[in-house]
Amino acid sequence: MGVLLLGPGSDPQLTAVENELEQRSVETTVWDADEWPDDGSLTVRQDGATTRLAVGDTAVDPSSIHTVYLRNFALNPRLPDYRDRLEERPFALINQLREYQAVVESMLAHLADRGVRLVNPLDTLDIHRQKPWQLSVLGGAGIPIPNTLTTTDPDAVRAFADRVDEVVYKPVGGGGYASLLTDDDLTDDRLELLSNSPVQFQERIEGEDIRLFVVGGEVVAAARIVSDELDYRTEDHDVERIDPASLETDLERAAVETAAALDLSFAGVDIVAGADRFCVLEANPSPMFAAFDDLAGTDVAGALAEFLATPDTGDRA
Repeated sequence: MGVLLLGPGSDPQLTAVENELEQRSVETTVWDADEWPDDGSLTVRQDGATTRLAVGDTAVDPSSIHTVYLRNFALNPRLPDYRDRLEERPFALINQLREYQAVVESMLAHLADRGVRLVNPLDTLDIHRQKPWQLSVLGGAGIPIPNTLTTTDPDAVRAFADRVDEVVYKPVGGGGYASLLTDDDLTDDRLELLSNSPVQFQERIEGEDIRLFVVGGEVVAAARIVSDELDYRTEDHDVERIDPASLETDLERAAVETAAALDLSFAGVDIVAGADRFCVLEANPSPMFAAFDDLAGTDVAGALAEFLATPDTGDRA
């Protein structure tokens, strides 16, 4: 029995895990999402109680797979590869990608029904775009989170800004940068823009940005992101490895509890750690880690490959 990797063949994370599995002599199959929707074929055939799956000319036998690593489907119409088609025929493209994703998700759900472990489960894949729900789960589990408001109501924003010393705002579903809320943002003209889209407002926590990687209930790597910007993604930044053994116990526990609360066996957990307090900002169910391994000398790929290679017999039907 082996491991199935699903994601773009060009993705550094997928490549790194595939290399690590090959070094461990693990039988590995790749469903290359770069081939969809133009080159790769998908087939699901039902004959009574029997379901057969095929990707290209290769039949997929669920009994030959014990674990799937789901990096991503690469079927987002906002990806650069689809830019021209999105401009030329937006509705046709969105419908096309939706249909492809429906088939791939059905195939994965069938594998899960047969006892194949998904890393991570299908119902967790969008939680990085469900920040209000995610924070409610973490707060309910007693994990420290920033005071947060997600709204389209200008009055609610003004009340929140009166109550919180400094406020950061950012998109609810990702895809944009965090900015510091100023008096200019609280004018009627600016706040009227909330009618176009909800926005998340959050108290600013002063401290270090730390990314912790959790695999199988353990923190396997951690790194400090060094930047003077409010949102480090807006400029080049350094990444410094933190020895997990030197992590404060509270930070490590919070990262592990975050992954557990969200049912993630693999997660990237973002924490802001200040002098007096720390808060979990969010968890990503399919985090990028190749750059951390390259720049900071972490070994997330190795730890993840080791986890994927080990069958979880408790999950098998």
